[in-house]
Amino acid sequence: MRNLFFICMMFLVTSCGNSQTTNDKDMNNENKNLTELLRERRSIRRYTSQKIDRDTLKKIAEAGLFAPSSYGQNPVEFVIIDDPAELHSVAACKAIGAPSVANAAAAIIVAVDTSKGELWVEDASVAAGYILLAAENYGIGACWNQIHLRKGKKATASKEICEITGIPSSYEVVAVIALGYPAETKAPRTLEEMNPQRIHFDKF
Repeated sequence: MRNLFFICMMFLVTSCGNSQTTNDKDMNNENKNLTELLRERRSIRRYTSQKIDRDTLKKIAEAGLFAPSSYGQNPVEFVIIDDPAELHSVAACKAIGAPSVANAAAAIIVAVDTSKGELWVEDASVAAGYILLAAENYGIGACWNQIHLRKGKKATASKEICEITGIPSSYEVVAVIALGYPAETKAPRTLEEMNPQRIHFDKF
């Protein structure tokens, strides 16, 4: 019994000492902590021709599922696109253009059911932020493309994207996140560069 006790204790210590799950270990940058991800995440707009496997794309999108939402209604949904023709069609829905989407290996459309609460813009934005960090963790470059309140060719950019992707017309597309292996390198941000004086306690 004593030997069994020690075996169990060793198993628990080993398990607790490694907080990552088996799935987490699939990430390209498994040893990065949150601070590193925050500093190293940059908007990447140029990508290589390398494809992103769908399992990785799914895991990046799954990060958005864990984002908080108003009243826990979870109104945000995601459409993953990795077909080149579809990427060009979605990019063309934005009147001013979205070259990072057109040239991406894939993109994630962040759409929201506007009938589920009044704070749907905020809910979608938080979810998109989770996706941006998840992409960085997988070594994938990403760029937010604003869609909400943007004009399309005939209607709003959101309405046109909904039409070509089958998203219900009652939904609103808040953003399209372009994804691809980086073809450009940007230095991590430093705390000094981001001006820590913008942080205040108790009063501004």
